[in-house]
Amino acid sequence: MKFVDVLKRSGRNLRTAKTRTLLTASAIAVGGFTLTLTLAAATGARHFTDRLVQANFDPKSVFAAKDKAFFGNGSSKPREYSIDLGSANGMLVKQFTPDDIKKVEKLPHVVQVLPGYTVTAQYITRDGAKKYTGAVNLFDPASKPETKAGTIPATLADDHVLLPDDYLSALNFKNATDAIGKQVTIQVRQPAGKVLAKQYTVAAVTTKSSLSIDFNPTGPYVSLNALKELNQFINNGVVNGDLVPTVTVRGDGISADELKGEIAGAGFEARTAKDLQSFINQIITVLQSVIIVFGLITLVASFFGVVNTQYISVLERTREIGLMKALGTSRGTVSRLFMIEATWIGFIGAALGALLAVGAGTLLNPWISTKLDFGSERLLVFEPLQIGALVVFLMLITTIAGLLPARKAAKLDPIEALRTE
Repeated sequence: MKFVDVLKRSGRNLRTAKTRTLLTASAIAVGGFTLTLTLAAATGARHFTDRLVQANFDPKSVFAAKDKAFFGNGSSKPREYSIDLGSANGMLVKQFTPDDIKKVEKLPHVVQVLPGYTVTAQYITRDGAKKYTGAVNLFDPASKPETKAGTIPATLADDHVLLPDDYLSALNFKNATDAIGKQVTIQVRQPAGKVLAKQYTVAAVTTKSSLSIDFNPTGPYVSLNALKELNQFINNGVVNGDLVPTVTVRGDGISADELKGEIAGAGFEARTAKDLQSFINQIITVLQSVIIVFGLITLVASFFGVVNTQYISVLERTREIGLMKALGTSRGTVSRLFMIEATWIGFIGAALGALLAVGAGTLLNPWISTKLDFGSERLLVFEPLQIGALVVFLMLITTIAGLLPARKAAKLDPIEALRTE
């Protein structure tokens, strides 16, 4: 019997037992549904992570710290006193001193060092508006913020400011366009009570996008020189007031990994945007693996379901098998017939599960994006190649499940089989 004929006959045999076939395939569909959604979520998360890193970090920059504890290797044990110890993100870590920053600036390929200043304004206001407490943050062009109005220059002037749209109504601006070119006042205060009030012109109004990572509290963004001036005023006379926990380092004529090596050679800890991306993807992989395990457990149960279904089919068709053999059908053909039936069950179940997953994902994607504030980004990304590979994998599983029943059918003695009632 030709392979095409075996294929057609196996399909007809399954159609004669539609209910049993669909129930067995449904068990495969549950596993296929779970695994398809898991792969889609992992793919979407990785795509989102890639775009997130690209939108917020300069691939040529390196994020540096003086203490490895800043990158999650810290200890809760008491630390020996050091003049450069300070608090950062709730941890006691060694921080950069002005001399450390100069040391980094003198490295061969370093062209810019941006200290991670932390400046809290006593208040932010403008004429006729109330006063609001907030942070003053360093503008980094690599973050590529979205604008509601105005234009973000490549280099922000020292007397200009980027104003978050959260401040528009608070400072009595009619809209984003109304704020452009207007003056806002930022006042900072020393512990001793002395204050410094500086006026800045609004260059642009920014808005947070779904791809923005903001490690700083809400507040306006100013240039490095402007932030340094405010920081030095606040910390004038304060012990360790000139320490900063991190710096962002940019190089020229060198890759980020090579720059990381230079910084490490100078005795500092460093991480690239690629390192951050790898760390996030590692977390995604772990979560994906946990869910896949549950999907595979479902498939194990489905595997034995296919074995059971095919064994029942062999028993019900014993006389048919005996007649086929009596008419000259080879053992190999009989075996292939039942294995192909098992493969068909796998295909039906896998296709059904994948189609349901794609349908559910398409419907859920907008709702998930709204809940997670992803904007136009989608968490579930379905790739045809992945789905196709999954369908083939599930077909292979059911084919293996059909081996034992197929072997039993092939070994049946035709005389004994024909005597079966």
